[in-house]
Amino acid sequence: MKLMEVFNHDLNQSLSSENEGMKAFKLQVDLILRSVIERLDESEKAIIIGAGKMKDFSLTFFVKNFNEVILTDIDLKTVNEAVKDFRYTEKLLKKLTKIRIDYTGFEKNRFFCDFKERIVNCHTFEKVDQIIKSKLNGLEDYRFLKDYNESADLIYVSPIYTQLVYNQGLRECSILRENGYPEHLIKYIESILLDEMVEVIDRFNDNIINALKPNGQLVVLSDIFQVDIGSKFYLRVKNGIRSYEVMEEIYEGYKLKYGVGLGDYGLLNLDEKLKPYLSRWLIWPYDEKSAFIVKLKIYKKILI
Repeated sequence: MKLMEVFNHDLNQSLSSENEGMKAFKLQVDLILRSVIERLDESEKAIIIGAGKMKDFSLTFFVKNFNEVILTDIDLKTVNEAVKDFRYTEKLLKKLTKIRIDYTGFEKNRFFCDFKERIVNCHTFEKVDQIIKSKLNGLEDYRFLKDYNESADLIYVSPIYTQLVYNQGLRECSILRENGYPEHLIKYIESILLDEMVEVIDRFNDNIINALKPNGQLVVLSDIFQVDIGSKFYLRVKNGIRSYEVMEEIYEGYKLKYGVGLGDYGLLNLDEKLKPYLSRWLIWPYDEKSAFIVKLKIYKKILI
């Protein structure tokens, strides 16, 4: 496997086995998707972004409602393993198309190949800038799903904004830190990577929108914050999760304290490009100790 594939495979494998909480979450998503499908002009093709272990949605739901279901991920090994767990007939299996996609272009540019080896020899901000700039060269025009331009009736995006490159970059920095690389330069690299995520997410969203039919719909899940199960904050969220207004109030307070994260920005960026018409807050149990608070938004391809 390539470096980015290995990182994402390890990330996918860290997801715990499906529990009752996950099943309940998946059922809520399916019910929302059913209402979306009823509004579609056609249900020929669905594209799933960040399929992974498929713990947040029901693959069976998609194959029963669309003529073709395109599963995409940088880690196809996990996708293939997940598909094997479904006992489909040959007729249903023929509906599935699996595509390995690097959503960022960082793999194409070999960004993480020899990254640490080159950075470790940089002792000034200017030298660090030169290395990172050279590795980002040309990414402003990066495209994926080029063969599916304006072809999808529905695109479903799993919680993925927080997994696009940045965490892998932080891991590289932590290795540099363990090996005694100067802390002020490490913090500088981390700030550059965080700033670059604005462009990464903007390109990511543009590529998805390009694959959507003019009358298609986009369903996006984004993990906004992580909570410890049993904590006061978790109980507050759990008690308020059914009220959108209450959750928005909780969210505003969270933003004032911690700022806007990558999950937030992914949706804010889409809000500038498409027209949202439905928004829900959901609790996605990660394991026995923690859960992600997820915002689900549905967009129509009406350019703003």
